Amino acid sequence: MTSRRESLRWIGAALASAPALFGQQSQAIIGSVPGKPWLSSTRREFTAPELLDAPDEWIERSFGWVDDMLRRFPPSLPEHPVRRAALIRLDDILHIGSAPQKPVVQSYFKRRMEAAIAEIEATRVTRGARIWKLYNHGFLVRTPTVSWTYDIVPGPPRIDGFRISPEQVVRLAAQSDATFISHLHNDHANEEVAAAFLERGKPAVAPEGLWKENAAFATKLTYPKRSTTELTKLPVQKGAQVLEVVAYPGHQGASILNNVHLVRSPERFTTMQTGDQSNVGDFEWLAQVGAQHKIDVLLPNCWTTDIQRLARGTNPRLILTGHENEMAHTVPHREDYTQTWQHLHGSGYPLLLLTWGESYTIA
Repeated sequence: MTSRRESLRWIGAALASAPALFGQQSQAIIGSVPGKPWLSSTRREFTAPELLDAPDEWIERSFGWVDDMLRRFPPSLPEHPVRRAALIRLDDILHIGSAPQKPVVQSYFKRRMEAAIAEIEATRVTRGARIWKLYNHGFLVRTPTVSWTYDIVPGPPRIDGFRISPEQVVRLAAQSDATFISHLHNDHANEEVAAAFLERGKPAVAPEGLWKENAAFATKLTYPKRSTTELTKLPVQKGAQVLEVVAYPGHQGASILNNVHLVRSPERFTTMQTGDQSNVGDFEWLAQVGAQHKIDVLLPNCWTTDIQRLARGTNPRLILTGHENEMAHTVPHREDYTQTWQHLHGSGYPLLLLTWGESYTIA
């Protein structure tokens, strides 16, 4: 651990070098918004400015406090203000420019994920459903009869030290009856994860053409018909249970196929995960979803186009967002919790923000 004297020395050195830190080296990061030199991007207008670096001592102490507060104030409606403060401090850490490469941050991620996997392994649901938020836009949903997952990846792509182990991937696959992949981007789709399901005879459900360059592997995936009306029956547990699925024909941007998967359990508990849905042309059918189906929980990407319009169209009982703090994204595009609160403020729909490894039970 860094001593107090060493921390003060580090802060003094940082202040002394401020002109260098905030000069040519960081012009692309700091002060890119005219008239607001503290602001790196208009996307972060409502959040405090990010740091380029910070001492490990401050990060470790902050992680300890965050975990303590999240343990004492778990996800609930209404949200406790101390819990919100803890999530904001977590954003402060995860938006440090060097955070993805820091061993202290990577270790924190691994601890959170191991705790979540162990909790999933130990948890049986007797009524309603329990939903775990894993990494990025990954979720595990469990009801009394079935479990399924969305967009599971081991960690941020292209950052080797920031990922769970192959053994942990297998343990997650063992706890889920099927996995759903929204689209081809590697912060949502991972062949290692899909293979762990397929090797255990469990469906890996994906949009048309995913991993088509590996034909032998791609033919093992399940490609439901992209439709606004067609309900697919998906047998799981060797046919002992059946999930009902609608693969809505969504898109990221103009042309990237992005399945918006609605999944219903035998108890008729229904979740809808949007992947990176963002095409405004899809609002015509999105506006009809809530009239066609009762959505218990909407799992949207927090940055999607007009998230309040999406909520009105799907009319969910609860919103649990995903995609905050994707560590492979640059800081201006590394969405934070404050942005999510701001985007959904006044929507009228119950909203809960979870971080890595947290869960919530809905009756």
